[in-house]
Amino acid sequence: MVKREHCPITNRHSEVVFARPYSSPALRRMVDRGNFQTILSDKLYEVRYCAESDLHFQTWVMEQQELGDWYSAPPDDARFMAEIGKQKIHWFAHQTEEILVLRQMCPANMPVALDFGCKWGKWASMALAHGCDVYGVDVNPAAAAFCAQRGIKMVDGEQLEDLRFDVINCDQVMEHVSDPLGLVNLFSGCLKPGGFLKLSTPDNPRLPHLLSGAQRRGDESVLDPVILDSLYPLEHVNLFSRAALDCLAERAGLVPCRLPLFKWLGAGQLWNLPRQFNRNLLTPFKRWLGRGTYGWYRKSPA
Repeated sequence: MVKREHCPITNRHSEVVFARPYSSPALRRMVDRGNFQTILSDKLYEVRYCAESDLHFQTWVMEQQELGDWYSAPPDDARFMAEIGKQKIHWFAHQTEEILVLRQMCPANMPVALDFGCKWGKWASMALAHGCDVYGVDVNPAAAAFCAQRGIKMVDGEQLEDLRFDVINCDQVMEHVSDPLGLVNLFSGCLKPGGFLKLSTPDNPRLPHLLSGAQRRGDESVLDPVILDSLYPLEHVNLFSRAALDCLAERAGLVPCRLPLFKWLGAGQLWNLPRQFNRNLLTPFKRWLGRGTYGWYRKSPA
């Protein structure tokens, strides 16, 4: 295990705002995998806060080998196909919209795209279908093999240093990473001048208030897997606000940017569905205004 007492964005020492022993029954159930209960028996589930970055983060995180044990691979491709089959049609529309906007923003005839933490290739497959040259990275070897079969060029972290991308998609990954600034610095170095990085993480501004109130009262009700999901023990080790995402990107030399509103409106899909009609009108404004923990960042064209 690795102990983080300093903010992984600013490197400032950060105070504990919530702490409970991992030996408590509620937390033991959440980390009931392999040998983790033994490793954590003398440790606290701690959440720290850095006011400079507006980041909440867990003190104890896993080392690389422990990550491999935690994210065990499924036995075959059937699990991935079953997951794809569960997706609703509007989910595919959301992916299409994003790729259509990016195709308009990138001048290259075949933009080079990276899907970091691609899982079974949900974003990467859509980018591939829309004419991008697509690379992927995933810690799960079974997921990487599945994506490779679908035409996605799978690489590892060391190979990224020699590649250059027009677009990097990092969706629901940064909350799992012990060194988010190191990773975004890597992304920044891999982007072509003028290239785009998307960062998206769980958005839960209510949870810090629940944790601070529970710490003050000695309340245990917050130790519920549903309530604690955005800072799930060992798994979601960083809870970003929009300010924290912006701070992270800016420290890596990237600038927050707004993708044009009319491109978002023009990329809307499935206007015939009531749910999508409402979403196609409202979500472009939300993305353009920069609300929530979904953000786009750009490398200087110079």
